[in-house]
Amino acid sequence: MGFLRSLQQSVPARVGLLGNPSDLYGGQVIGFALADFCATVKLRETEDGGVSCVGSAAELLGAAWRRTEKRLPPGFPAPNFVLAAETTIPLQVGLSGSSAIVVAALRVMGEFIGIEQDPFELAEEALAVETEELGLLAGPQDRVLQVYGGLLNMHFRDPRAAVNYEQLDVSLLPRLLVAWDPSTGENSGTAHQIVFDRWQAGDDSTRAGMRAIADLALEGRRALEQGDEALLGQLMNRNFDHRRELFDLGSAAAAPVELARREGAAAKFCGSGGAVVVLVKDELHLTRLEEAYDAFGWCSIRPRVAPALAR
Repeated sequence: MGFLRSLQQSVPARVGLLGNPSDLYGGQVIGFALADFCATVKLRETEDGGVSCVGSAAELLGAAWRRTEKRLPPGFPAPNFVLAAETTIPLQVGLSGSSAIVVAALRVMGEFIGIEQDPFELAEEALAVETEELGLLAGPQDRVLQVYGGLLNMHFRDPRAAVNYEQLDVSLLPRLLVAWDPSTGENSGTAHQIVFDRWQAGDDSTRAGMRAIADLALEGRRALEQGDEALLGQLMNRNFDHRRELFDLGSAAAAPVELARREGAAAKFCGSGGAVVVLVKDELHLTRLEEAYDAFGWCSIRPRVAPALAR
């Protein structure tokens, strides 16, 4: 065999700013790709041995390979390579560490095989890896944000379509803080299952609550474009309050949001693992909140938005 290739792809974390978790229910979300953390999947070609997935992310990588294998061009020779993942994304805290690994795996295998990867299709394939190959409950927003990058306004009406994913000007974002518990969280599917089952059963209050959360993203876009931080903060707080009621969140789960509120800031969950995104007023306020979360035993960063995918 001739030259053996080594390839790698990296994918950022993500933050849901408004409207999540309505993406699982055909709703609308504003969010951004988080440049401060990423997952990297490395592919090392071998002379033989087929495909091997190694390391702590082997199950995710294996599911991504099974999905990719179904898309191999006719007559494509059986590939030989080893897949491994490494990540700086805090896991199971609501920053989409697992989906970042899946997207990176699909990208690097697509590069190796020579599969043209349309962004919309890539995001859909990444979702299918988790929902169809692994049987997990998941919505589309994470993969869309991680594939497209930037600050996105996304409507997930059925059928989903790329035309409903709109890049917004990143400069519209106000000062934000992202904070998370460095201890182990829980799988996001666990948090969603009970609510999803109620939705599927047609529960009126669950359906009304999800519609209300989705509507916040529509109002949030206007708030961002008009520079109305007061309104944006109100919407973020309402987003969390709806979620607290729908998911029956206890005082421990709500504590990081209540901390922000005591400090005069708006806050909500980034995803479903407990990490929070906080809207702050100015530099002094930001510093005070960093100190408050540090005293709370949490980590925090001043988030940077990952670049939007070049069109």
